[in-house]
This record gives sequence, C-alpha cells and structure tokens, in this order.
Amino acid sequence: LPDENGFQSYIETAIVSFRQSSAGHALVLFTSYESLRAACAVARTALAPLGIQVLRQGDDDRSRLLDQFKTDESSVLFATDSFWEGVDAPGETLSMVVLTKLPFKVPDEPVLQARAEAVEKAGGNAFMEISVPEAIIKFKQGFGRLIRHSQDRGVAVVLDQRLATSRYGSLFVESLPRCKLVPGGLSVLEDEIRRFLDD
Repeated sequence: LPDENGFQSYIETAIVSFRQSSAGHALVLFTSYESLRAACAVARTALAPLGIQVLRQGDDDRSRLLDQFKTDESSVLFATDSFWEGVDAPGETLSMVVLTKLPFKVPDEPVLQARAEAVEKAGGNAFMEISVPEAIIKFKQGFGRLIRHSQDRGVAVVLDQRLATSRYGSLFVESLPRCKLVPGGLSVLEDEIRRFLDD
C-alpha cells in the first residue's frame, strides 16, 4: 500500500473499483470527514454513469439516509463515526463494507489525553492499553454492520495497511469472527470479491 501522502488517492481508486466488482449495497466507513468528502466526490463522478447512487452522511437526516440506502439496491453509503454502529441492514441489503482506516480516536482529545497520562505515569503503555483496545471495539462494530444474522454473507475490505504491517494488527484480526482472510493488492481483491459474491 502507498504511504500517507498517496493514501487518499488509493482509497478513492479502491472504492470505485470495489463498488464496480460488488453486487448489492456497499457501506464505506471513514474516520475522517475530510477524507469522506474527497472520496465521495470522486465516486459520484465515476459511478453515476453506471447508475450507482452515492449517498453521503450529512446530505440528509440520518434516518432518511438509511431508509434510502436500504431501499435502493444500487446505492453506496459513505459515512463516519456514528454509522460504524447502529446500522442494521440484514440479508442482501448489504453485501460489502469497506473500512478505510482503523478507527483510532484523535490522540489530542482531552479525556483521552488525561487517561493516557495516568497510564504512562503508572509505567504503562497508553497506546496499547487504551488506544488499541478502544479501536478494536469500534473496528468490530464496523465489521458487524455486514453480518447481522447467521444467514448473512458478504465482504469486508480493510484498506489500512497497519492491519498487516503493525505489531498490533493481529489483535484486530483476532477480534473478528471466523472468516476467510485474503491479503493482496486491488486486482487480487477484485477477483476474490467477484468470485465470492457470484457464488
């Protein structure tokens, strides 16, 4: 995967590519509204000719946006924060969730800073003891948008390279229910997505 400078462009390319490869609804979850806006603009331009409607958090009331997402089978919803949880779209109403980044909280939040300082003063590691466990909980919530019932099936794509390269990435993977893991570049993932959703 690219470095941080090229990551936004990578996200934008990947989302359009995956959406063209998938069937049914796609939910794309961001940790940054700025990143969401930029990716959404690119996706709307690329996907509109294919008849795919791109919905964006903030364009309408949350409940109306969700209702539109659930009833329009060709739609894709771009969202942040609160949409990582509480979105119930069981069955074939959702076939793909794209998690653009691991959901770490902003480290300069006052409450998080105070907790981190207390852990560090006690000789602990604030990142591993606070930031990672909290991010794992939200990560599982985002992943959980895809599988709401035992009969549900679908694809979850994580674009954050830290899942594979960081010392804590395995903790995120281990938090997930049993599933088939397919590492690889865009072309590999496109093929796997098509094969899985066509079964």
